[in-house]
Amino acid sequence: MKIYKVKVNGKLYEVELEEVKETAGSIAAPAPAAAPAPAAAPVAGGTKVPAPMAGKILEIKVATGAKVAKGDTIAILEAMKLENEIKSPASGTVKAICVSKGAMVNNGDALIVLE
Repeated sequence: MKIYKVKVNGKLYEVELEEVKETAGSIAAPAPAAAPAPAAAPVAGGTKVPAPMAGKILEIKVATGAKVAKGDTIAILEAMKLENEIKSPASGTVKAICVSKGAMVNNGDALIVLE
């Protein structure tokens, strides 16, 4: 174990880290780095708005057929006790809503489809 001192927002913390080594037959892989939020990907007849992280849908702010502008808040996603506003990546009309209030989603799951 190694002990390090880390300063976060002006407060000093002492953390203890354990070195992980390879063993015969298995390799200890480092934790994957957080991927940036995926860009909206085109899907059949529309633009998919993906979940930028795993979490719970607290609110859907639009309805099917509603017109949205780029940057409008279209949903609220709770992740790690924080409420995150999901913004529209483009202007358009809401073609489909793929999730409902209270649903648990994974990173990359389609939330809404725009056309």
